[in-house]
Amino acid sequence: MTQFSTIQEFVQTFSENIMEVLRFDVTILNEKGVRISGTGAYRNRVGEPAPDGSLLRMIMETGKPAMIHDVIKNESQCMSCKFFSQCKISATLGFPIMIRNRPIGVIGITGFSSEQKERMMRNTEMLIRFLQNMSSLLENKLIVLDKTLESECKVHVDFPVLEKKISFENIIGQYSGLQDLIKKARRITNSPSTVLIRGESGTGKELLAQAIHYESSRVKYPFVAINCAAIPENLLESELFGYEGGAFTGSRREGNIGKFEYAHNGTIFLDEIGDMPLSLQPKLLRVLQERSIERIGGKKGIPINVRVIAATHRNLEEMVENGGFREDLYYRLNVIPLYTKPLRERRDDVVLFLNYFIRKHCRLLGRHDLQLDPLAEQWLIQYDWPGNIRQLENAVEYMVNLAESDTIEYHDLPEYLTKQENFTGFTRGLSLEQMISEYEKNILQTFYFAEPYRNDKEKISQELQISLSTLYRKLDKYHLV
Repeated sequence: MTQFSTIQEFVQTFSENIMEVLRFDVTILNEKGVRISGTGAYRNRVGEPAPDGSLLRMIMETGKPAMIHDVIKNESQCMSCKFFSQCKISATLGFPIMIRNRPIGVIGITGFSSEQKERMMRNTEMLIRFLQNMSSLLENKLIVLDKTLESECKVHVDFPVLEKKISFENIIGQYSGLQDLIKKARRITNSPSTVLIRGESGTGKELLAQAIHYESSRVKYPFVAINCAAIPENLLESELFGYEGGAFTGSRREGNIGKFEYAHNGTIFLDEIGDMPLSLQPKLLRVLQERSIERIGGKKGIPINVRVIAATHRNLEEMVENGGFREDLYYRLNVIPLYTKPLRERRDDVVLFLNYFIRKHCRLLGRHDLQLDPLAEQWLIQYDWPGNIRQLENAVEYMVNLAESDTIEYHDLPEYLTKQENFTGFTRGLSLEQMISEYEKNILQTFYFAEPYRNDKEKISQELQISLSTLYRKLDKYHLV
C-alpha cells in the first residue's frame, strides 16, 4: 500500500484547507502514530509521534471516531498522556482513516478556546460527517496512487485542494471605515515596521495580517501564525525560539528551530499577544530590538529578518497600567496600530457576509444555492453578533445544514438567535420616549440594510406607508445616511 510519505505536501495542504473551513487546528497521524501534517500549534510538531495515551492514538487502536470535550473529566482517557498536566486543549475530535477495514491513520481537529469547544459540541454530528468525507478522500488518494504504481499507468485525479492565496480582495465589506483600514494596510505592506492589529475576537485580524503578507515583497517566504494563548507557557518559548539538542528532557537530539527562524524573510503573526506570559515578554522585546533570536540552550544569537504582526482583543493600555503587560514591549509592538471594527458597528456589511457564507457552505455541503427569506435576513441584520464574523459564519453553516427547502426561513435560524432578549436588552434603563426612538431606529435600520430594499428609499417608504420626505428626515435623525 502506498505510504503517506509519498503525498506529504498534499496532506499538509489538505490539513490547511480543512483548518480554513472549520477554524479548528488540524493534525493527521500515519499508521505509526507520527504526525504527518499539522496546523497552528501542531505545525512545528510534524514528524514527531503523538504522545502515548492521547485520544488520536486511542482512535488508531479502536478504528472508531471519538471526542473529548473536557480533559479533566476524561482522566481515564487522558491521564496516560505525558502532556496531561500541561494540556490546554478544550475539545478534540478524531476520525480514523481506513483502508480495507484497517486503520492506517487518524485525522483530528482540536479547539483551544471555550468558543471552539462550544462550537464542536454543538456541531458534533456534522463535524463527524465532514471528517468522514475527508478521511474517504485521503483513502481514495492512497488507493489511486497505489494502483497507479502497480499498473505503471499515469492517472490524473482531481482533488478539492484550495490555493493558499490571500489578498485584500478577500476582505469583505463596503463599510467606509473598513475601506479606510484597507487603504492604510496597503500603504504599509512592504514596511519592516511592527504592526499591532486590535479588535474583538472574530473580526478578521488574522485575515488582515495574511493580506498584508501576501501582498508584500515577502510573499515568497513563510507566513507563520502562532496563538500565544493556545500553547502552554512552558512550551511557548521553545515554539517561538527553538532549542539546541539536549537542552531539556525529552528534546530532540538534533534540536529544533522555532517559529521565528522558520519565518525568516517572511512574516510571523503573534495572535493573542496580550496573553503572552510576563516571563517571556523580555525575550520577545529583545528580539524586536536586536533582530536576532537565541535558542533555548544556545550560546549565540541567530540573525533573523522577520516582519512581526501582532494581534489582540485585550485592552493593552489597561494591562500595562495594572502590570500585566510590559510598557516597553507595548511601545515596540504598537508602531503601526490597525483597528478592526465589530460587526455591530458595520451592519451594512451583514448581508454581504450572509450571501458569501451561504454560497460557501452550499458548495461544501453539495447543495444548490439557497435564498434567504427577507424576514430572516432582517432579523439577522439587527442582531448584535457578539462573536462577530466567526459567529455569523457558524450560524450560516447551521442554517445551510438544516434548511428543508431552497429558502432559509426564520424557523431555520439557530434557537439562540431568535430569543427575544437578544434584541430587547437596549430598553433597560430607558424612558418610554427613548424606547420608542430605539424601536423606530431599529425598524428603519432593518429595512434600509435588507437586500430587497437596499438603496431603494421609495420602496421603503411605500412599505412603511410614510412619505419619502418623512423617510429622509428619519434616516437623517438616526444617522443612517
